[in-house]
Amino acid sequence: MNPPPLITLILALLLTWPPALRAADPTPDPQGEWYVLGHTMAQQAVPTYRQFHYKNNAISRRLSAVLAPLGVQAGSLKASQLQLLQLGWDHGIIGRPLAITTPADQVKSILPPQLRGYITFKSQAPVGANPADIPGGTLADKAALWKKAVVKVLQINNKEKQFLGHGSGAFIGPGLILTNRHVIEDDLKSQDAVTVVQLEADESYHPATILAAQEVPDVALLQIELQDHEILPIGRSSECRELEEVIMIGYPIHADLSATYVKGAISSLNRVSNGCEVLQLDIRANPGNSGGPVITTDGRIIGILTSRDPAVEFTQFIYAQKTDFIRPFLEKHARGLYETAE
Repeated sequence: MNPPPLITLILALLLTWPPALRAADPTPDPQGEWYVLGHTMAQQAVPTYRQFHYKNNAISRRLSAVLAPLGVQAGSLKASQLQLLQLGWDHGIIGRPLAITTPADQVKSILPPQLRGYITFKSQAPVGANPADIPGGTLADKAALWKKAVVKVLQINNKEKQFLGHGSGAFIGPGLILTNRHVIEDDLKSQDAVTVVQLEADESYHPATILAAQEVPDVALLQIELQDHEILPIGRSSECRELEEVIMIGYPIHADLSATYVKGAISSLNRVSNGCEVLQLDIRANPGNSGGPVITTDGRIIGILTSRDPAVEFTQFIYAQKTDFIRPFLEKHARGLYETAE
């Protein structure tokens, strides 16, 4: 019995369907990271624009608006880079699977520093791995790079030229620093107080603008006029496990000292302190470390050191606000300005 003509037609179309429109394995390309970047950015942007009855061209024009705050002008890119970036963006907007990927033997990112963080290469440690087990990079090697993204946040009485206190912070985007609100509280309360950021590498000082601050979660975003620096991407605290190894980098209580490393582990994932969802850590810290990043061994921030239990010595029960808890704050005040883990 012969199949109905309609079924025959459908079978013929499926057999001759253009390969580019079928679900297939992505094609490796030496420049494929540009495509993946555009695809990932588009997927992250779609929820913001769901209220629009958009057409592909209308939504694609927003790519330039996403790149600009990152310090990248679309016109500065090579034609081949922009073409792949645009193609990835268009495919991501309409929900099409990846058509291009990076070569299997690629070992590092080819993107500008402010656009990296969307792919993990062989030279980078996978989530949960010990960098000491990865060829070409020990934990000390990697932590030395992470430290370059950590800054000292100073409060100064500009009128009386008096030092008021300090904390720590981390670059999460070009010139964009994440810290605690209580670290910059003097600046918020007094017109005479100003916030200044110090970089350890060259001991330079940079006036900071407070972009946003919130009490719960206890976070603040600062902006300084600087673009060329290391950036720590934001990870998901929900993917962490108890006893997972973490590294805290911050400035100790004496303002004249350099940043220090503290290695420890996550003691508990389920704690609440001062209304904030926090990780409990078995590390030693002091008030100068407030606002400093808590980093996984693959180099992602999963917590911001924020508080301790006042009933015990501050060498115990150290808390860090979960990145998932502060993510709504970042989505509201810094969407597109920081590198994400997804």
